[in-house]
Amino acid sequence: MKNLVTILTLIFTVFIFTSASFSQRQVAIGLEGGLNLANANIKPSFNTGSKTGFMVGGFVDIGVSKNVSIKPAIRYIMKGFEIRNNNGITFTENLSYIEFPMLVNVNLPLNQVKPYFELGPTLGVQLSANEEATDGVNFQESDVSTSYESIDFGLYLGSGMEFKVADRTDIFTGIGYSLGFSNILKNSTNVKNNGFRFTAGIKFGI
Repeated sequence: MKNLVTILTLIFTVFIFTSASFSQRQVAIGLEGGLNLANANIKPSFNTGSKTGFMVGGFVDIGVSKNVSIKPAIRYIMKGFEIRNNNGITFTENLSYIEFPMLVNVNLPLNQVKPYFELGPTLGVQLSANEEATDGVNFQESDVSTSYESIDFGLYLGSGMEFKVADRTDIFTGIGYSLGFSNILKNSTNVKNNGFRFTAGIKFGI
């Protein structure tokens, strides 16, 4: 697992610096963070509860036209969900990933304030997975990383606002939804991550 994360990180880093070096368009780098209101779609159907985790990461914004850019990113993100069985035991699945989004960003042609929309695939590599079980009195925590797939593939759709605060410096805030495409559980139950994300950050033109 550690080797896979290292390889993907190196590939991403090479891509960023190659793109930044040869792009003839405007390039910006940025930092972002926020909250992920995580949940899951489960089949056969179960009622699930959401859990709140945080995310933090960085990105490169590579312009391909005046109002369209490609935004590769790398981030640490917490996912998971809650489920309660018929015996009154609540299970909380705590999942963490290194995620590699590749988004297309479209902004409206305004000056000081720019609404934007973004869409693209995401590839997540599992870092850890643990399960908390409680009946309100007793509590147990266990490592369940071997029960989950190491890869999580999905689609992200979001929008937000950018605010120009200085020359070649913008801050932004946004909201989005992540829809999982791959089954992350290694048994007959089909589990797909999803969640609403609330983000904010800053980017600098280079």
